[in-house]
Amino acid sequence: MTATRENPRVSVNKLGQYLTATPSLRKRIIHGQKHPVDPQYLRYPAASQAIVEFLCEGRDEVILRYHQRRLLNAAPESDFDAHRLALCAEALQRCLVSVDGLASHAIASPADVDLPPLELAGVAVNVRPEVLLRSVDAQGQMRSGVLKLYFSKHTPLDERAGQYIATVLQRYAEQRLEQRGPVDSRLVGVFDVFAGRLHFAPRAQQRRMNDVKLACEEIAARWNVN
Repeated sequence: MTATRENPRVSVNKLGQYLTATPSLRKRIIHGQKHPVDPQYLRYPAASQAIVEFLCEGRDEVILRYHQRRLLNAAPESDFDAHRLALCAEALQRCLVSVDGLASHAIASPADVDLPPLELAGVAVNVRPEVLLRSVDAQGQMRSGVLKLYFSKHTPLDERAGQYIATVLQRYAEQRLEQRGPVDSRLVGVFDVFAGRLHFAPRAQQRRMNDVKLACEEIAARWNVN
């Protein structure tokens, strides 16, 4: 396990889950964010990298199939590694069957992994979109957006959680990416890979952002008791 985080910090995907969670799950989310697992035990970096490569290198399905075969043929170093490889290969298979509408009308490029967090109500929200999106509208104006990947085989995003995440993504894009062109909500979303579902940023966002800020206040207040 990595070092305990002294200051409140939460990933945007966990924040979306927090906003629709039961009280007991909220407590577990805070504990998990305060005491994160060692990066070597993360399950989906290989699948995420493959999907980003696919989106940014011409959307050729051969890319996903290549990485799927590579993962399935890799020699695992442990039982955990075998499980991780199988999950990543399955994630790529799910992506293959649901990829048609995924950023299909935009130019995609990898996002900078060192983008700073979004500060909300005393909490550093790690947004870290995997992909930056650009498109030209009917008037010839460049528009920008971001795509976030969500991986969970057994806990799909419901509509509310997906819209909360996309709302934070929209705010983040407006603060960090405006120089690339006005942010278009149609280019802002979170892709639930296993569910094959893309959640876009809703048009009405003020109430959702108020909910997000209240959730961050709650996380900050509870941080030192978890």
